[in-house]
Amino acid sequence: MASILEILNYHKMDRRLYEKILGLGRLANVARNIVALWMMLEFMSIDVIYCVKDITAHILLLDFVLEAEAILNVIRPGSSSSSDNDELIAIPLTANFANEPIDLRFFSCHSDVIVRGLTYILDGVGTLIFNDELNQMLLNYERTLSFSQHQGLRSPAIPEELGRQYNSRVTPSLEDHRSLFITFSRGFALRREEIMAYFNERLGECVERVMMERTPIGVAPMYGRIIFTNDALIDILLNGERVVKFVINGRHVWGRKYIPRANRIP
Repeated sequence: MASILEILNYHKMDRRLYEKILGLGRLANVARNIVALWMMLEFMSIDVIYCVKDITAHILLLDFVLEAEAILNVIRPGSSSSSDNDELIAIPLTANFANEPIDLRFFSCHSDVIVRGLTYILDGVGTLIFNDELNQMLLNYERTLSFSQHQGLRSPAIPEELGRQYNSRVTPSLEDHRSLFITFSRGFALRREEIMAYFNERLGECVERVMMERTPIGVAPMYGRIIFTNDALIDILLNGERVVKFVINGRHVWGRKYIPRANRIP
C-alpha cells in the first residue's frame, strides 16, 4: 500500500495542472473538476494530459480548459448537446486524442459513466491532489530535504501526515457536505420519489435520501434537501455556479450548495 507521500509524488503533474488552471482565474472546485476529467479521460485512452502538461502558452491551455468546461456542463442533468450545428458540439482539441470521433454528444450519452468516474477520482486520490495543506507540507519537506543533502546533513524525518498509508476506500462525509438545497416554484413542488428517480436515472444510484419542508396538510412545500452518496457530486452538479436549474417532470427546481444554519452569514 502506498503512502500519502508516494501518491502526491505520483500525481505531481496533476497538481501542477490544477495550479495552472487556477492561474487562469478558475474557481478551485471548477479547476478540480477539470483535472479530474482529464485524469479520467486517460483511463479511456484519451490522453489530454500528455499534451497540456507541457503547454506554456496560456491561450492554448485556455482552449483545452474551455472544452473541458463544455464537457462538464453537458454531463449535468438537464443539459443538452443536441444541435444541428456540428460546430456547437465539437471539441476538436480533446477529440484529437481519441481513437474514434467524439463530440459533446458522446459525453452527454455517457454522462452517468463520466460522473461516476469523476466522483471516484475526486473522492479518492483527489482528496490528496487538491489538498493545499498536504501539498504545502510536501513542498516544505522537499526543500528541507534538498538543503540537508546539499549540506551533507542527515535527511529530515518524513512528516507524519505524509508518511501515513493511503486508504483508497472512501469514507462518506457528513450529510451536510453531501447536500443540495432545492427550491420549487410556488404550487409546483415535486414528490421525493420524482426527485430521486430524476438523478438516479441520469447519474446512477447517487441519491441517499430527499428531505422536504414540513408543511400543514394541503400546503405544498417550497424547499427541500437532496442528500447524495458523496460530496463530489455537489461540485460536479454546480461546477462553479452558485445556483443551477433542473427541469423535473416539466417543473423547475433550483439547487444550490446546502449551508448549515450554524455556518450561515447573518
